[in-house]
Amino acid sequence: MKRPDGPLLVYGPRSASYDFGEGHPLTPRRFGPGIELLRAVGAQPDLAPEPASDEDLQLCHDGAYVAAVRRVSADPWSASAPGIGRGGDNPAFAGMHEAGAMVAGGTLRAMEAILRGDVEHAFHPGGGLHHAMRDRASGFCIYDDPALAIARARRDGRRVLYMDLDVHHGDGVQALFWNDPGVLTVSFHESGRYLFPGTGFPQELGGAAAAGTSVNVPFEPYAGEAAWLDAVESIVPALAAAFGPDVVVSQHGCDSHAWDPLAHLRVTTTAMGAAARLVDRVAHRYAGGRWLATGGGGYDAYRVVPRAWSLVWLAGAHRETPAETPAAWRERWASEAARYGQVPLPTTFDDAPNAGEPVDSQQRAAERASRRGAAEIEAVVVPALLREARDRRWWSPLDPGRAARVGAQPPNQEPTLVPSLDAATLDRLGLATGVIPPADPAAGRAILAAAVQFGDATAAAAVAGDVIVGIAIQVDGRLAALGVAPAFRRSGVATALLGSLVSRHGGPLEAVVTVAERDPLDPLPRDTRALIARRLLEGAGFGVELAGGGLGRIDSEALVGRRAPAPPVR
Repeated sequence: MKRPDGPLLVYGPRSASYDFGEGHPLTPRRFGPGIELLRAVGAQPDLAPEPASDEDLQLCHDGAYVAAVRRVSADPWSASAPGIGRGGDNPAFAGMHEAGAMVAGGTLRAMEAILRGDVEHAFHPGGGLHHAMRDRASGFCIYDDPALAIARARRDGRRVLYMDLDVHHGDGVQALFWNDPGVLTVSFHESGRYLFPGTGFPQELGGAAAAGTSVNVPFEPYAGEAAWLDAVESIVPALAAAFGPDVVVSQHGCDSHAWDPLAHLRVTTTAMGAAARLVDRVAHRYAGGRWLATGGGGYDAYRVVPRAWSLVWLAGAHRETPAETPAAWRERWASEAARYGQVPLPTTFDDAPNAGEPVDSQQRAAERASRRGAAEIEAVVVPALLREARDRRWWSPLDPGRAARVGAQPPNQEPTLVPSLDAATLDRLGLATGVIPPADPAAGRAILAAAVQFGDATAAAAVAGDVIVGIAIQVDGRLAALGVAPAFRRSGVATALLGSLVSRHGGPLEAVVTVAERDPLDPLPRDTRALIARRLLEGAGFGVELAGGGLGRIDSEALVGRRAPAPPVR
């Protein structure tokens, strides 16, 4: 395959066949203005989607469901399939199976091109059908093409970060990987209290050993671009740093836009373009540039969808956004857009602030509540050490470079305890994999160096040869990290480190343990993690209780441990 000048663009003659009929919100009419504007910014269709095989579809979907969709596809008036009917969100139509399989096939082939190394980035604007479940259609989605692409990457042993920016919660993708700790799903959406599919609450954290790999950031209706983009920029890079993905998959539904008729957020194309560029940076920093983007929802087919698609492609092409949309494009589509009440066509790719509308009291209240919620979620899902390091500017999750996966290799020998790690000692030591977040040991070592040199931190280390295999760090009276390399666990190293840190610190200490505090490469079940944390803390003299407030509401097994200062020696 010839390497395209920009993200591989998935589009072809079959793309418009995914058509639920006149009057349905998800209209194939969006491809006309959308693809023409993509061409205007320099994109050219590179991969025409063809139907995925039944074998491919069964990476995520039950064979019985695929067979049922085939029957409906052949006889839409009398056959039935779960989630598909003559009315509702997913009305049956002739050729439905082939159309749904075509979308899936396009996204799968794009992922395969990325995995082969033919391309770094790919964009399938017609993809992103994130609501389909294993055994039923849902929310305009027959087959779940983002999930299928993720499953294809997982078959190769790749760790996948999935980002969902659609206004509707990415429930299908979340459900399909609920128990897979090798897939991190992160969804930013309008709260399910107000909008389909009625899910995506912060408490949905993933199952068993995967607890912490399902992250949901809901927004109150009428929240705008500032609260939305701030949450994306604050949460995603730190999560990526902790998780260590091999490939990034994203869904860029633009139905969060202020003009979209199906939802209530007030996001702009400006914020959407910035979010796409952030995803690109995350992919290059942590996943070797491997990034598959999909279009997702969006129901203002003339004013919003074409610009949003172009902004995603431009982000992956590393090109500046043009100042204006082409006059010829506006002239070509103005009359058709007018028939659907979507005029005037914007003259710029980026919107005016707040899409040109005043910020009213309702929006201000929604943004305050949404920001509070996002901060509580971040405190649960991002490891404490990474939040401390970022907020104190010891480290940035988007520092240049590419992540390493393997740290220094320790010898197979009993570690020795270094009660107080200083800069001079650290200079001669490497850091083993899996001791502390982030997943990149080089970045972890840089955080340690900044902490012991510039921070209000003390650290105790376990060292084997010239490699750190265990660490305990406190910052301003808070336990920021306690970790041990996999080969040295279950041998009392963590107990010794925490005891040493407590003894040397002397003052009061607080420890907060949430689902974020785990080994992302080899996580234990959630209840086992909590049990180990409680035993370690209580053994070191901490009083331990279940967390209250926002932490406890989101993570029902989160713990707070407090240790009073040691009494003075008389």
